[in-house]
Amino acid sequence: MANEQLNAADILAVLYSRGDGETFHWTICLPISTRNAIKLHAKDPGLGHWFFEDPPPEDDLVGSNIVCAAVKIGKLAGDFDIASVKTILRAIPMEVPASDAEIEPRFSCRVWFKEAVRQLAYAGVITCTDVCALENECREYARRNDASQVSYVGYTFYVSQYSS
Repeated sequence: MANEQLNAADILAVLYSRGDGETFHWTICLPISTRNAIKLHAKDPGLGHWFFEDPPPEDDLVGSNIVCAAVKIGKLAGDFDIASVKTILRAIPMEVPASDAEIEPRFSCRVWFKEAVRQLAYAGVITCTDVCALENECREYARRNDASQVSYVGYTFYVSQYSS
């Protein structure tokens, strides 16, 4: 764990506090400066009408008061850039994928995140040895630093043990 500046080549799993200490908004972020990143995510305005936010917003991760954990899950390399990652993630259907049908009762940003990791791994952008282990790792980092807790210290950077 460190409060490192963002690296423009990193691929991050970023979890945002929902204020309850238990649930989070799950995203993939691609840094574009030492503070800011492009936020790629599934969004629901509250009516169950999920969509991929496009154009993706730019977010000040380092200055955010709700980022619980920024977990490095890979690095842009070779032919992959922000545009190609966005293209891969934009194509994910807003529904529970077949691989999660037995364990996920409904679609959410967390379900989208897991499928995003699978798709990035399938495309060769990242290597993830265990999507469920990555999910648990990210959740645990976020719980330790949730914005609803007195112990919250703001933006905190981690490197995943399960994805690179």
